[in-house]
Amino acid sequence: MKISLPLLFSILVLIQLSHALSINLAHDIDHDFCWKNSYGRGVGTIATSCVGRERVGLLCYTLCPQGYSRVGLDCQQDCPTGFRDDGLFCRRAEYGRGVGYPWQFNDELSDKGMISRCEADHGEGNCEKNLLMYYPKCKPGYHPFGCCICRPEVPDCTALGLKRGIDLSCAKNLILASSPVLPECPKFKQYDGALCYSRCKRGYYGVGPVCWSETPSGWVGCGMGAAKDTKNCVGALFDQISSVGQLAINIATLGSSSIGVEAANAAQSAGKITSLTKKLKELKAAVLASPKIAKVAEEAKKLKKLKEAGEKIK
Repeated sequence: MKISLPLLFSILVLIQLSHALSINLAHDIDHDFCWKNSYGRGVGTIATSCVGRERVGLLCYTLCPQGYSRVGLDCQQDCPTGFRDDGLFCRRAEYGRGVGYPWQFNDELSDKGMISRCEADHGEGNCEKNLLMYYPKCKPGYHPFGCCICRPEVPDCTALGLKRGIDLSCAKNLILASSPVLPECPKFKQYDGALCYSRCKRGYYGVGPVCWSETPSGWVGCGMGAAKDTKNCVGALFDQISSVGQLAINIATLGSSSIGVEAANAAQSAGKITSLTKKLKELKAAVLASPKIAKVAEEAKKLKKLKEAGEKIK
């Protein structure tokens, strides 16, 4: 497959830029500006730690106190022993005591057969007659309700620490969820941009998945580099951006643009030069005002070096 020169050159540029994140970039452009060293610190992970709290979904909530359990986002009171959990209520529930022991055709004309069969299942003295059949007696604290149901006494809800209720049911106490917080990163990780990253080594600071060397003392931060002062920072970045623009034109035209540039320079009038100078000053001010432009710095330097390397090969 035949690869054109512009495509080949563009591929080399992309390879060089991607490689830049894993090498030291302490090479000076001049004595007033230098690139910061950097290295990758891996892909970030989602924060999941809820120290001293309980995680529910994507948030951390205050732990429920003793005697309460988490239901959804809220804390609900646990039911006392012997009570049935009915959601927002605790009920000292009734229970059935079976279908009873009726008289059978082979029995004597007495209750002996019914009593015998009932006591064989529930123990001697633990059965009682209701209407025409025998049933096991209700447990202590319960009394017969009709033939087949054992019903407890109505509970004292407030004495049990519950709220007033209806009949045999007592309302639970609730603690509504409030003031949730976001999960944290483990102690050995650093939170940055909603993700957790490995901490950078001493003398470096993290921005997303990359660790950058600190700005030298007395210098100013200049995006991915550092400069002695703001003036040198703006000047260095402007020179690099200008070089990128010229290099892009050369790539697009395979170098033939130099003829057009020279012709244009020869035809410029004094008024056009003044207008161009004004626009260049405005561009410098924009660079100074927008820190995002600093991200172009590393790309500009690499592109410039590639161009110089290509000229030496020729």
